[in-house]
Amino acid sequence: MRSIRSVLASAVGMMLLAATVTVPAAAQSSGEAASPDTTAADTTATVTMGAPVEMDELVVTATKTYTAPEDLSVPVSVITGEIIDRQGATRLSDLLAVQPGLTLNYDHGAGLQIQGLGADYTLILIDGQRIVGRTAGTLNLDRVSVRGIERVEVVRGPSSSLYGSEALAGVVNIITKTPDANLGAEVRTRYGTHGTSDVAIHAESGGTTQASMTLQRYASAGYDLVPETVAPTVPSFSDYTARATVRRDLSNSTHLQLRGRATHEQQTSRVEVRGETALFDQSAERTDWSVTPQLTYTVRPGTKLTGSVHTSGYHTRRNLQQTDAGATLEESGFNQLFTKADVEGTTTLGRQHLLTAGTGFIHESVDADRVVGDRSGGFVFIQDEWTPTERLKVVPGARLDIHTDYATRLSPRLSSLYRLSDAVRLRASVGSGYKAPAFRQLYLNFTNARVGYTVLGAEYVRSELAAIEENGQIQSFLRDPSGLGGALEAERSLAFNVGATVQPVDAVSADVNLFHNEIDNLIDTQPVATKTNGQQVFTYFNRGSVYTRGIEAQTTLQPTPALQATLSYTFLQARDRDVLQDLEAGRIYRRDASGRDVRVTKSDYGGLTGRSRHTATVQFAYEISPIGLTASVQGRYRGRYGFADLNGNGIVDTDAEYAPAHGTLDAVLTQTVFQDHAVVIGVNNVTDHRDAMHTPHLSGREWFAELKLTF
Repeated sequence: MRSIRSVLASAVGMMLLAATVTVPAAAQSSGEAASPDTTAADTTATVTMGAPVEMDELVVTATKTYTAPEDLSVPVSVITGEIIDRQGATRLSDLLAVQPGLTLNYDHGAGLQIQGLGADYTLILIDGQRIVGRTAGTLNLDRVSVRGIERVEVVRGPSSSLYGSEALAGVVNIITKTPDANLGAEVRTRYGTHGTSDVAIHAESGGTTQASMTLQRYASAGYDLVPETVAPTVPSFSDYTARATVRRDLSNSTHLQLRGRATHEQQTSRVEVRGETALFDQSAERTDWSVTPQLTYTVRPGTKLTGSVHTSGYHTRRNLQQTDAGATLEESGFNQLFTKADVEGTTTLGRQHLLTAGTGFIHESVDADRVVGDRSGGFVFIQDEWTPTERLKVVPGARLDIHTDYATRLSPRLSSLYRLSDAVRLRASVGSGYKAPAFRQLYLNFTNARVGYTVLGAEYVRSELAAIEENGQIQSFLRDPSGLGGALEAERSLAFNVGATVQPVDAVSADVNLFHNEIDNLIDTQPVATKTNGQQVFTYFNRGSVYTRGIEAQTTLQPTPALQATLSYTFLQARDRDVLQDLEAGRIYRRDASGRDVRVTKSDYGGLTGRSRHTATVQFAYEISPIGLTASVQGRYRGRYGFADLNGNGIVDTDAEYAPAHGTLDAVLTQTVFQDHAVVIGVNNVTDHRDAMHTPHLSGREWFAELKLTF
């Protein structure tokens, strides 16, 4: 820990030095540096690349400073509150499912895939702070309500230079509404198919102390796509969400803010258990909370310091009880606690540089039935937004993470933006990212009581294997036990993004981005011993590498102020390099219909599972202002993708192993009445697509009606 403290001490010294830099009067025209939590009370507009913009048009996630979207050097998309309302979304999964270039996969919940990288490589934030509580790497986006949301920012490409672990594919930042000087309230009530109900209240108050609160209850009776089974496809549930923000201006230069969030969900269903003849009632509950006090101090125009302490907890409990006898078959729980204390600062240096730096300390612990452990680490990062000319912007940055559970990581990134003309902007970036080993990969100690296999974390494998052998349960070792265990290395990536935005006229804009991601040190499970019951003992290793590459293209048309259309297309290749080597060497076979072993070629290889080669979206919005009517249509096409290895050769290489292509279409009508109120009617999955195996999250056509009252 001495090395961590020394790094943090040096970083704090650097921050204080930056805070005392005297900014020349001429430099003030280049804009005031804004912290990620600058609120509406900060009335100074930021000036970037020589053009003044309003605060609500700025993006913060990509650089941790407020920047106009047209001045960003990395690919970013912003989903505004207006779009959220227009599309009728209630959960973050509903909203992101129809956004260009994004794909949702449903494995242990709704997980987001960006540029072909899975859900465990995308960092999810609320107001710049990490959400914890992943299951098998997936953070379920169904957990996150979009009520009381101002906007959602999505950064594509590695962002570990600012955010550390889990940001290999990108970052999603949900930014909630910040209280202002006004007093107001909004009430929404909604009812739809499957007994789905949603009631939400958002209220704000102004003055020296400003506060806002959002309360929501979201519930459903669930549904069943396979009636012949006992367990429903989606069980009944009720979900409660509360968010609050209190902000007080201690002086003209000092602002104190406190954010709090809590959610609680309950589920119930009747299930069958393999090997048991009786039926069982399953109940599950989840609690997710966070508290973040934050102090912001403006040293002088152009220099600002922000300090915060973020604490977040995640708790689940599951109970399986025999329906008739009431006997408990299984009870399990999971508790995770995450704490981060940090200080960040921004300052202008002359007329061409905006420097951002930060340092902090993180502690995390897990206490569960099968996983127990804790870890901590420190970090320091620095970034310079350099504008050498009016046309060119260069943004170098890097972050150093020192941790107890994996080796020290340096994550650099370099991006640039060049204005070729008023109508053409070019972007390029190269950066590295990393993902720390998960708690289960280090500390898991699990034996399946019914089947008999065992999975051990890397920290436990050597001692637990010795204990299993001492009990006479090891038949043979597949690897030398003395060489097992030890610290896992973090997975790492190197990514390239090159793109352009073209806007020949105000009514037409086009955006294209080419990307290539290389992921190394993948953490995977492999058997290390065979037990006397015929089952195996597994543990985790760093092995192999994969790559994803492709093109993202988007066009927006607005022929009239009332009509807007957005079309997007994504082409993706995602492959395992070890598999490609085995295919080239002729080491992979499959058995054909006649029983012969046939060599698999590279052209047969379908790539990583869950990745569609072709995806497309279309969005239309039409507003009839005189009568206050808005119509919105969102469509998405997803090409076929590898689903499962059915022939046992470890890859997807036959048509039967693919999920078929499918498309969905959603439509929403919003009628504004009495200026501030609205009635909303919508239908999701207009095409009534159903596939219990491949798309269980689509229950068929779903209708809903909503009433919105604003005071």
